Amino acid sequence: MKYSKSKTESHIVSQTYPSCLVDIDELIFKDDDSLLVVGNEFNNSFVIDLDGVEILKAQSEKRNQKSTMDCTFAISDDTKTEMLLVEFRFNYVNLQNLNRKKLVDKVECSQEILGDSIPINENSIFIFKKDLKAQAESRLYRMYPRVPSNYVVM
Repeated sequence: MKYSKSKTESHIVSQTYPSCLVDIDELIFKDDDSLLVVGNEFNNSFVIDLDGVEILKAQSEKRNQKSTMDCTFAISDDTKTEMLLVEFRFNYVNLQNLNRKKLVDKVECSQEILGDSIPINENSIFIFKKDLKAQAESRLYRMYPRVPSNYVVM
C-alpha cells in the first residue's frame, strides 16, 4: 500500500475541516523547527492535521481538547484503502517521559475523529529521531501495562 493524495483529500474529515489538510513538510517543521527542510521532501504530500481538527472540534463543542496523533493520511492499493495514524516525536530527549496512557489516548481520540468512513490501518506509527529509535522501541516494549503491539516505532 502507498500514499494516496486523492483519497486523503476526499476523506470526510478533510472535507469538513479543509484548513486542516496540510503539507506534511510544514507539519514536520511545526513539530521540530530545528529540522532542516529543504524544499518539498515529500513532493507536496498532504495529510490531515489531527491536532488542528481536534482544536476546531473542541472549540465548536465548547470542551477541553483531547490528545490526538499528529496526522493521518490515506494509503491504498488496488483493492483497499486505509487511514494511517502518525505521531512525530522529534523533540523527545528523555524517553522516560513517554506515557502509556497518553499514547493510547492519542490513538483512541484520533480513531474517534476519523470515524468509520474509511478503515484505519491496524498500526499506529510513532516517529523519533534516528538516534532515539532503539531507545524508544525498548521503552515501549518495557511499559507496564504493555502498549498495544501495533504501536510501531520508526
